[in-house]
Amino acid sequence: MEVFESLNDCVISEDFFRVFDDIKGVLFFVKNRQCELIWANPRLAEHCGFSNVEDLVHAQDDFKIHSVEMAQQYREDDLQVMESGTSKEGIVELFPNYLGDLSWFVTKKIPLFNKECEVLGLYGIMQTYENSGKLGRPLGEISKALEYIKAHYTEKISNKTLARETGMSVRPFEKRFKEVFNSTPHQYIIKLRILKACDLLLSKNKSIIDVATEMGFYDQSAFNLHFKKQVGMTPLKYIKKHSS
Repeated sequence: MEVFESLNDCVISEDFFRVFDDIKGVLFFVKNRQCELIWANPRLAEHCGFSNVEDLVHAQDDFKIHSVEMAQQYREDDLQVMESGTSKEGIVELFPNYLGDLSWFVTKKIPLFNKECEVLGLYGIMQTYENSGKLGRPLGEISKALEYIKAHYTEKISNKTLARETGMSVRPFEKRFKEVFNSTPHQYIIKLRILKACDLLLSKNKSIIDVATEMGFYDQSAFNLHFKKQVGMTPLKYIKKHSS
């Protein structure tokens, strides 16, 4: 696969990209200026349901691989990195596999330049949330807030409560949380609820309203809205997709 057909004069060598082929727990990709996939490691191809990297790259477009909602978010991040020429790190997001099952990933996107310092594209490194922590992601005192969220995510949790768990005042806590997760505590909690809801929805003895209530949503309408925003489809469509 010739990556540099569309990345002429890139300052990073092809050998650097190949380093990521065999790193456990890491998904890696390269995109050109048009946000098209031109390189990936085998783990990403397998995760997305392709038998080899060439088939994944042939698909090129996120919109041909993922839901519209998710593809749009990926595209916005890509354009932000390439237009600004600066990296975007600590993107905490739900990333589906080819079956539609969701897992937490921490993503870093870094612009690619030529010798004239022009942006040619970007490369991305994705790690499962668990692996990112093991590799030294600087959670620090925020980890205590995460432990509290994990135990109480179906309840109403205030930033004041979370800040108290970390020993910080509210504003420094909110700032630190945003730095680490690129989201507010509330957004993080909603994402966690939706991730857990994906499993519960496939339980035959639970209705959608049962899951919505159990996950702490005040009604099914609110649950449907948040679910579609995160997953790219309604809870009902999600159930049908996995039962077919």
